[in-house]
This record gives sequence, structure tokens and C-alpha cells, in this order.
Amino acid sequence: MNLKEELLNKIRENKEVIGVIGLGYVGLPLAVAFAKKGLKVIGFEKSKERTNLVNNGENYIGDVKDEELKYSVSNKFLEATTDFSRLKECDIIMICVPTPLDIFKKPDMSYIETSCIDIGKNMKRGTFISLESTTYPTTTENFVKPIIEKESKMKEGEDFWLCFSPERVDPGNKTYKTENTPKVLGALGQDAKEIGIAIYSKAIEKIYPVSSPRAAEMVKILENTYRLINI
Repeated sequence: MNLKEELLNKIRENKEVIGVIGLGYVGLPLAVAFAKKGLKVIGFEKSKERTNLVNNGENYIGDVKDEELKYSVSNKFLEATTDFSRLKECDIIMICVPTPLDIFKKPDMSYIETSCIDIGKNMKRGTFISLESTTYPTTTENFVKPIIEKESKMKEGEDFWLCFSPERVDPGNKTYKTENTPKVLGALGQDAKEIGIAIYSKAIEKIYPVSSPRAAEMVKILENTYRLINI
């Protein structure tokens, strides 16, 4: 059995371990969305304060229901850690770190870069990686992929898979949350697309695959532009 089929079998049997890097307003709701379905989720955070809050079942994000976080933690579906070496335990890794604008009004890529280095140094073969952080078109292929390949000495499409599936969080929205907000997914290759749909479909109602990561990245830019104009 090849790596892809091994991973798809794990997903079918609910035996996959999901890692979420960054437990902010994007990462924590996403982690809870999977954990409350009974899936094993490990949240990775640089902040010791946040990891302690999560592990104590204490909520700090408005879009997360207190009882869902407590349920996920008390039933051992969700835990948080500052130990990034535990990325090797994960079959799926989702990058949900911020990309704030720097003084030149360009996205600060340092958080994504650090996450990719941590992933490359620690991940195992057969891992599916999804970037959710808002960024510019070509980031997944020209920025994320080379870093992970260099650090891991592995090859995308053979040893691991990569996609871009932008977060679509609308903080404070009473109607649309993580689960019922349609999600775009642009993967590098058919295998990555198949795995991405299989995993995201467990927690999110509608998945819209597009032709490539850069198409998904462009979708996010257009959405943010439209939102900004409306505001």
C-alpha cells in the first residue's frame, strides 16, 4: 500500500492525527471543529499562556463555544503544546499563523517561514500540509514548498502533499462559523486534492476545489478586497 492510500485509510477509519499550528482566531475554532467530531487534534503554539488555557479548557476566542472546547479537552480529543517536535505525530498539519502587514504594507511572512521550518525538521513521510494563512498568490508553490523540501529532505507529491485552503473566519458572525462557511481548496496535484477533500469534509459542510493553490490564493485576495471596499 502506498503512502496516499495509507493516509486515506487512516482518514476513513478516523485514526488520523491533526496538527494545527497557531491557536488564534483561525486555528482554535478549526481545531475545535475537528476535535468535537471525535478526531485527535494537537494544537501547536509558541505562547505558553495559550497552551495552558486550552489544556485547562478555558476559552479565549469569541467564535468558540465554551462547552465545545471543554468537551474536546476533557475527552482528550484536543490538546495544546509548545513542543513542535511532536509534529512527527501528525498525519495532517494545518498552518493558521498570522500574516500582518509590515511597515512597507507587505505581509510579514516570518510566521509562515518559521512554521515551515518547524514542519520540515519534524514531520514524517506521508504528511498532508495545508496553509490557511492569508497570503499572496504563488506563496504555496514558491515559498512554502521549497522551505519544507529543504528542511525535510523530502519531495512534495512523493513524500508529502501540500495545499492552500484559506481561512474564511468572520469574527462575531452569528450565522456563519467555521463549519458552515464554504471552503476553497487548491492543491498541488490530484492526490493532494483527494486527501484535502477527505479531511476537510469531516468538519466543514461545503468544499470547493479549484485548479491550483495560486487560484485559491487569488480567491482569498479577491474576497479580502471585496470586504475592504464594503467596509
